[in-house]
Amino acid sequence: MKTTAFCITGWHYPPEFYQVISGLSSVDIYIVSHQKRRVMPSFIFDLFAKDQILIRSNIGYDWGCYQQFISSDLWRQHETLFFMHDDIKIHNFNFVEETEKLLKDFAVVGNGRGKGGVSFTGVRSHPYAYAHSSWKPDSYDFQHQTVRGSFFATTRSALEELRSFEVYWDPFKIFIGFGNWSTKASCGKMEATFGPDCFGYLSETFGSSDYIKEFVRGEEGGDINQPEGLKLKIYEIIKRVSRVFLEISFRERGVKAHSGWLLVMKPFLKLFSGKLY
Repeated sequence: MKTTAFCITGWHYPPEFYQVISGLSSVDIYIVSHQKRRVMPSFIFDLFAKDQILIRSNIGYDWGCYQQFISSDLWRQHETLFFMHDDIKIHNFNFVEETEKLLKDFAVVGNGRGKGGVSFTGVRSHPYAYAHSSWKPDSYDFQHQTVRGSFFATTRSALEELRSFEVYWDPFKIFIGFGNWSTKASCGKMEATFGPDCFGYLSETFGSSDYIKEFVRGEEGGDINQPEGLKLKIYEIIKRVSRVFLEISFRERGVKAHSGWLLVMKPFLKLFSGKLY
């Protein structure tokens, strides 16, 4: 049994990425597929053994995928765990060794630090992002750094202390961008658990290092299927309703007729289930 493992979100399935990854002899590879078995390309089953492929329900987006892997308990066999999307470009596999060095000083290591809300966020700006979480910030003034869900690494001992990621499962499957709520809540929990200096990075450049280039849902530098015109206006309304629904549902927003509001909003959101991402 190897001491290091990769948990890869199976979604885009670029052949070159998996062919290169399958040749690594120093790590154990696990693919957690959010695509159905009939949609997955056949070469995956030629490259990897059945016990390396976990097919799970497509809920929770990338952090949901990682939590599904955590629930399998396979990670307990390894000292170092890497979590990554399958649409990243690996330039240099020395990232494994470099990351393991950083993990001696940091609980969690990401690719590029970046700037702005992606790498550093505050509860006051995004209270809805923490509403679903079993861990709660101790103050609306709590601020913390983050790692992108497309690549990060941690250790078995850190996962044992953290116990779980704080995933927003998005019951209506409204929008993949809501996966950012899982990022904020999970990273907030990490910083609250391990301290303000818990995050390390392979570089100071957002989404990029000498080792790895991160993409955005299969495309470099942009969102996919972004609505325009009237659809964009409808989409913004739906996002707003979803945020309010989340805050009311988890009692982060004080309103009268709590159950009545949820009863009205739920069928509205269901109309758009799975149509915007």
